[in-house]
Amino acid sequence: MKHGSDDTPIACCLTSAELRERAATLLAQFSSAVIGTEELRDGYAFHLPGDGKRIATIAKMIVAERECCPFLTFEFVAQPGMGPVIVRVTGPAGAKDFLKTVLCKPEAAIEQWSAQPWSATRKL
Repeated sequence: MKHGSDDTPIACCLTSAELRERAATLLAQFSSAVIGTEELRDGYAFHLPGDGKRIATIAKMIVAERECCPFLTFEFVAQPGMGPVIVRVTGPAGAKDFLKTVLCKPEAAIEQWSAQPWSATRKL
């Protein structure tokens, strides 16, 4: 699977305050709904309940993350019969560590961003 342009830097364009806010709200809502996680070669697959509330949260998270992290690829799969949904988030080399902190453990991201100043386009 191709991940866009090879010259897209692995960088987040949010300020430190914006990153902390995102981790404490939207990313925390996403991660708290996760019922299973699969490690992929270049990212993670997250399994979540397939109800409308969770799908709305997922859509909001994807829209927000695409704006600040253009190096990520998102895939959304809805199982039949209102079954669980799968969100695959992948990226180029180096993105997996970023995903582990931001999507798997947003509370760790809050601590990391509080302890370290992040520039507006900090490369990971």
